[in-house]
Amino acid sequence: MRDIPLALCALNLALAAHSPEANAADVAPLSLKTSGAVAGITVRIVDKDSYSVRLDYFYPPNDLTARQRLWEGAGGLRPDATGYTREPGAPFNVFLRIYDIDDAVVIQDRRISHPTLSSWGSGVLHAELSEVRLDPGRYQIMVERRGSAAGISDYRAGVSVVRAY
Repeated sequence: MRDIPLALCALNLALAAHSPEANAADVAPLSLKTSGAVAGITVRIVDKDSYSVRLDYFYPPNDLTARQRLWEGAGGLRPDATGYTREPGAPFNVFLRIYDIDDAVVIQDRRISHPTLSSWGSGVLHAELSEVRLDPGRYQIMVERRGSAAGISDYRAGVSVVRAY
């Protein structure tokens, strides 16, 4: 994340400060086509609690072939040639920055190597990037994806923030 130009970070924060606040159900699109793609989302936290920042991969809900292809491409748990299971994670790395807008401080700045799938729903697979305890306030979440996602580049992906359970 440190390689993101300072002007881009400032622009993202300026846009976030003047745009409507995001709801927890909102998703910021993240391109799987281009390495270095950045997604940013601003959230207003009302309740002090633990929250999960997730990378969401979307597929057509009733398309089991698409789900399987996405599961494999995102590095989901599967047996290897020896019969043991392995979970390699995504073929790329992610840089995550959580910025407290009200206190003007970075809460978290980290690299996640090959994010692994953590949960799923109808039409979506989730990889939890971080679980963080947040106080009430406004936060800017920025995620940068580095590396190839060639096997799954035609799928939609995004970044979301939800209450952690």
